[in-house]
Amino acid sequence: MNKAKRAFWQASRKVFDGIKCRIKPGRKAGFWSLISWPGLVVMIIISLSCAVNPVTQKREFMLLSQQDELALGKQTDAEIIGTYGVYQDEALNEYISSVGKKLVAVSHQPDLPFNFKIMDSPVVNAFAVPGGFVYVTRGILAYLNDEAELAGTMGHEIGHVTARHSAQLYTRAQAAQLGLALGSALSKTFQRFAGLAETGLNVLFLSFSREHERQADDLGVLYASRAAYEASHMANMFVTLERLNPSSGRDGLPTWLSTHPNPPNRIEAVRKAAADWKAANPGAKLVVNRDEYLRKLDGLVVGDDPRQGYLEGQVFYHPGLKFQFAVPADWKVNNTASQVQIIAPKEDSAMVLTMVEQQTPEEAAKAFVDSNKATVLSSETKTLNGLPTKRLTFRLKSEEGNLAGLANFIKKDSQVMMFLGYTVESKFVTYSDLIADSLNSFKPLTDQTKINVKPDRIKIIKTSRTDTLANVLKPYNYNQERQKQIAIINALELSDKVQAGTLLKIITQ
Repeated sequence: MNKAKRAFWQASRKVFDGIKCRIKPGRKAGFWSLISWPGLVVMIIISLSCAVNPVTQKREFMLLSQQDELALGKQTDAEIIGTYGVYQDEALNEYISSVGKKLVAVSHQPDLPFNFKIMDSPVVNAFAVPGGFVYVTRGILAYLNDEAELAGTMGHEIGHVTARHSAQLYTRAQAAQLGLALGSALSKTFQRFAGLAETGLNVLFLSFSREHERQADDLGVLYASRAAYEASHMANMFVTLERLNPSSGRDGLPTWLSTHPNPPNRIEAVRKAAADWKAANPGAKLVVNRDEYLRKLDGLVVGDDPRQGYLEGQVFYHPGLKFQFAVPADWKVNNTASQVQIIAPKEDSAMVLTMVEQQTPEEAAKAFVDSNKATVLSSETKTLNGLPTKRLTFRLKSEEGNLAGLANFIKKDSQVMMFLGYTVESKFVTYSDLIADSLNSFKPLTDQTKINVKPDRIKIIKTSRTDTLANVLKPYNYNQERQKQIAIINALELSDKVQAGTLLKIITQ
């Protein structure tokens, strides 16, 4: 029995313990042995369906109690931080938390211990997990333009929590016995190698319904308005999103559009909801706080941070850990704080590079074989580009099918790294040479030009004259692509007039 199911049945028993007053004296000890499984299921459903939604105040079927949500949230939070990393800017993180606390105070669950964090990811997204854990990426912060817009965005995510949307999705998945895995042998194995827990990080990849999105939009407007923000600015974020490429980010974190389906007339609905609230609350003093927000962004890393690893041509470089390796042509690279994932174009083969806890390549290889019940087809101890290495050819059996692959366990400095590639057994001949070439290309990075790279950062400037944005940007000699990017991050067109004294975001190193 997996952890999720065990937690469910444990929670179910607590429910039955809570209704023991209905059992005649002296029968409690034999209750679980006497009840039939069909009857048990019915009673579970009846008992758990009594959960009341904090927002709607309606009863709803729910397999997770709020205590279960908090526990799941804490588990997922640890996995998110370990996988994607927290953006290291204490002042900015405190600022985001302060805005979040204002919104929570006027929400439907003001006593829930919410946590707010900035994820070190260029992907444009904000998301929440059960239990009150709310995240914004540095990527989305770069594209917001005032505190009211930030408040609406965060209020939307808080709304997902207070309305228990993630818990509803989880309940439906479990009730249908669908689970969170993708179903294929390759995808399930990738989840294991990539550290995707069954009930943890996969919560991020569940897509909310349009009904959920509409309700979260309404709650975002409500919470932002109650907290004295001009909530109509929340719609500006959706306008910006429509100008961005909706494809998933390179670091594996889904974008806003991939997890938040866009309901029709969303922009108009948000603006109308904000106007209706103002009409019902005449005299309310609402703020935007544009300049204050922009000043908080000065120095924010924008785009991929090359110090954490970057792809140049067909070579992946990691300046921080000082290693490099070759990447097969057209393979997709997802670089996270904890690992590098490389996916074949047809998604029928994958490679994963990550650090392991063991102190020697031999210990790491043994741990891999034992934990995965792998069959070792060949084993070799060697020196790879000056680094002690244990090399395995392996086979894995699973209910969905057999896999075959190669793995190098490499000692670099004081750390052991696992670099493995695998595919379904029938395609191993097709991919084995590509995988071997990539694994064997791993070596120390010594080129200082590759090591001393700097990330792009946002710089806040004040315009000295009234002019078009295009003319304001001319002194910086940006190419056309960068000009378009700067226009979008400022929610402007290049032809728009910018008044003298206006704060603007530009991009520098």
